Amino acid sequence: MNRRVVNGIVLAIILLGAIGFISTLLSDPLWLLKQIAIYAAIAGIIYLIYRMVMKRKLGKEYSSYARAAKRSKRRFDDRSTRGSNVRNIAHAKKSAKTSAIKKKRQPSHLTVIEGKKGKKKNRAFF
Repeated sequence: MNRRVVNGIVLAIILLGAIGFISTLLSDPLWLLKQIAIYAAIAGIIYLIYRMVMKRKLGKEYSSYARAAKRSKRRFDDRSTRGSNVRNIAHAKKSAKTSAIKKKRQPSHLTVIEGKKGKKKNRAFF
């Protein structure tokens, strides 16, 4: 099909939809509001179900990722707000002192994997 024909059909459908919407709005606005509320409620329920399924599917990995992303964003924001101004540097030093006092160090989420350093390899070739 020619592109001009397709554009004309799409334009006609949008025009008919707009005419129908305006006529319904003028003749029965309460019905239109009910329909919009029903569609919004259905969309909200589908969205909540999707979120619950995805949260269960991702589980601990997603929560760890979200926590790391939040920390990274906080670090990036701290870097971007600092400027070459003397006032900004003084303010940054002051906030660093107060934040160091307030912050408690969280335990690391990394674990150490024990290796086999004590054992010697049994090598056949020298």
